[in-house]
Amino acid sequence: MDFKAELGVRHSYRKNFIYIGDNKYDYEKNGILTKTLPKILFKGNSILVTFLQFVDMRIIMLFKYIDKLKTFKYITQMY
Repeated sequence: MDFKAELGVRHSYRKNFIYIGDNKYDYEKNGILTKTLPKILFKGNSILVTFLQFVDMRIIMLFKYIDKLKTFKYITQMY
């Protein structure tokens, strides 16, 4: 799942080349429900797949908001 026109768009290109040493799962790029739900759900009905992708985008938005809340008092940190 990718987001268009976010606030951190100008840093997204640079993030591809910075390696800090952490190998966390990139839920923003790969999605959350694709890892948690069975693969058969994403190969069936197109309306169900669209609904699951919509729910997945909402969960990703929630997780991004939680990440920003975790570090809101650190002014110098980039997102």
